Amino acid sequence: MELIFADEEASPSEHQKKPPKKPWCILLVDDDAEVHAVTRLALKGFEFQGSELELLSAQSAQAGREFFHSRDDIALAIVDVVMETDHAGLDLVHYVRNTLENHRTRLVMRTGQPGQAPEDKVIRDYDIDDYKEKTDLTIQKLRTLLYSKLRAYRDLCIIEYQRDGLARVLHATAMVQNAESLTVFATAVLDQLTSLLNLDRSALYCIVLPGGDNGEHESKTIAATGDFVQYSTDTRFNDLPEVVTQRFTQVLEQKSAQHFEDAYVLYTAAKNGGCNLLYLKHATALGKLDRQLLEIYTQSVAITFDNINLQDELRETQKELVYTLADAVEARSKDTGAHVKRVALTCEMLARLYGLPEAQVVLIKTASPLHDIGKVAIPDSILQKPGKLDAGEWALMQQHAQFGLDILRRSHRPLMKLGAEIALSHHERWDGSGYPQGLAGTDIPISGRITALADVFDALGSRRSFKEPWSEEVVVKTIREGRGTQFEPALVDLLLANLDAFNALRREFPDSV
Repeated sequence: MELIFADEEASPSEHQKKPPKKPWCILLVDDDAEVHAVTRLALKGFEFQGSELELLSAQSAQAGREFFHSRDDIALAIVDVVMETDHAGLDLVHYVRNTLENHRTRLVMRTGQPGQAPEDKVIRDYDIDDYKEKTDLTIQKLRTLLYSKLRAYRDLCIIEYQRDGLARVLHATAMVQNAESLTVFATAVLDQLTSLLNLDRSALYCIVLPGGDNGEHESKTIAATGDFVQYSTDTRFNDLPEVVTQRFTQVLEQKSAQHFEDAYVLYTAAKNGGCNLLYLKHATALGKLDRQLLEIYTQSVAITFDNINLQDELRETQKELVYTLADAVEARSKDTGAHVKRVALTCEMLARLYGLPEAQVVLIKTASPLHDIGKVAIPDSILQKPGKLDAGEWALMQQHAQFGLDILRRSHRPLMKLGAEIALSHHERWDGSGYPQGLAGTDIPISGRITALADVFDALGSRRSFKEPWSEEVVVKTIREGRGTQFEPALVDLLLANLDAFNALRREFPDSV
């Protein structure tokens, strides 16, 4: 029997796992010092999966409790039944399982007084893994016991790791909305795959994009674990470890997966003309089913990546259309330049400083360029008039707020709905003297309050058909005078406190001459 266990222990292919770096922690709980000495002698030189034992000695149930409080890596505890009391060992077992809720450590009762705690009753009433009489637990049986319980502990640890990993995967799945969250998701899944397949957890997954310049491959790292974790984002081929780069190049030339002495590189072609590369360290060759599972993984992540890119492209197209439309309105007013872009960026900064949720910040930034969309219904004679408008002209000009609402209100899209809200409310004033509805204070939507300040702040410092740009000193004075009358005080305070940052936008996006 000893030879059987020795063969099982030495087999490197049983689980295809690297030996644990730490020794297996074994706790001996017994009030007989001789039992500790004999047990240590019996287990001298014992190894399991290449790791030795760390033997802890507790000569009372209370001392055993203290070990369980200080250590979370106890693989096996061999516990005497009778110590401080006739049932001290049983109380310890109950404490470990029910109070500490430790169901990972294997628990074996060892007794020299079997009549004190009958085996059938103990096995039935307590969550233990075995029951042994001291006289029956020979050296060979003790070593056999350790093989069995350490295997059980190892497997429970794997299950627990995979359970926690599954939770991470499910959490990441719900959050896959952009390339950054895709990396989190893909890495979590890859980590679980390598664990499931009992591989080295060092793995690297890259998408190779078509159309690289000068024949150089354009690559995007999607997932990285273990030794490759530092290459987790947008790493180019030349920045990868030399051996990985060489092997990737070889696989790309041959357009097929390749086995190496310590690694496997999976190759799958992509519909866009690119391909997917998965680099896996391993100790043994992968089986057919393992390779199929990895192929499914790469294809699934690649599809998700393509969908995210498509969504990003649609979002960017949407923003570009909004800017183009807003620029067209500005051009009718003969107000060329980067006013629209600066207003959007100013709104974004104000909204974020105000403490709005990030999703709302982005939406306000994207929708704010539509604030003057209603001017498309205003005659050129009014829009382009160099002098002051008369009463009738001013009354018509004021209608652009309502016109903007009328243009955008039919859409059910959040962007357009917010654009309609901004178009209608961005000329309302904090004191209620604005138009078209005469709203005051917080009755004015926050999007309108932010856009109103951003629009005026930028317009005052910009050239218009009827005026030259004002100096920074005059702009600041005018904005400060509008605090609490035209503008929300808190927003004015935020703008003035961060004036350098807002002025930097004008330098970064200047008006064309």
